[in-house]
Amino acid sequence: MLKSILVGLDGSEYSEGALGLALQWAKVSGAVIGGIAVVDIPGIFQAEAVPLGAEQAKEALDQSRLADARRHVDHFLSDCAARAASAGVACKLIESVGEPEDQILLESQRFDLLLLGRQTRFHFETEPRDSSLVPTVLKGSVRPVVVVPEKPGHGECVVLATDGGPGSARAAWAFVHTGLLAQLPIHVVSALKDPTDSARAVDRLGELLRWHGRTVVEHTIEPESAVSSLLLREVTRRKAALLVMGAHGRSAITELIFGSTTREVVNGCPVPVFLTH
Repeated sequence: MLKSILVGLDGSEYSEGALGLALQWAKVSGAVIGGIAVVDIPGIFQAEAVPLGAEQAKEALDQSRLADARRHVDHFLSDCAARAASAGVACKLIESVGEPEDQILLESQRFDLLLLGRQTRFHFETEPRDSSLVPTVLKGSVRPVVVVPEKPGHGECVVLATDGGPGSARAAWAFVHTGLLAQLPIHVVSALKDPTDSARAVDRLGELLRWHGRTVVEHTIEPESAVSSLLLREVTRRKAALLVMGAHGRSAITELIFGSTTREVVNGCPVPVFLTH
């Protein structure tokens, strides 16, 4: 069962949505919330070409950015603490210094689950938006990662996608052991070229989920379009609250987890995406 949740805090609207969802899940499960905010010293003090004689100005700018970053991080953490107290949820605050990606991966080892906003801005002193943080964390995480849209809503079910491979099986096992959304039915869907393979894939995970007391509905889908399009359609059609997925494509795991299919699903999904690899 879910005992702890780490959520990334960067002050963005997406981070606010992730924290809200984490608090909602923690209140139901009794889990502890960890809020992590990072002072990006490597980014602030990164080497830059400056005109001759402008070194002092560069140093003054870096120090100003550092002070500003510390103020922001203090605000992110105090806001997290206040919201957790208001929700009656136990909270652990983590202020880290270093590369945000590295610090999030390191601290996530303490927790059962990691929640990140779909768009992040942990490098807020130097970049308006992080472009690679979520993919980097997904590649390196030893825990399931939930990528959260700006305004996660409520839904009527969970959609779990399977291609019959080990990635899907890991995702299903990890999800059911969190105990999340236990009141909702799980729609297990597969869109393999061979209908028999699809039926077997959904049957295997369906049985696993039923052994854990979950209500399961199995679906095999005609693969008439890209996997990402099919999954997004099913999420909308089923009015899902969450999409669960792992590595699809038995011989192309790297492409799926780190490549176009995952990006398209995560970027286009209107609900949180629970991911493992």
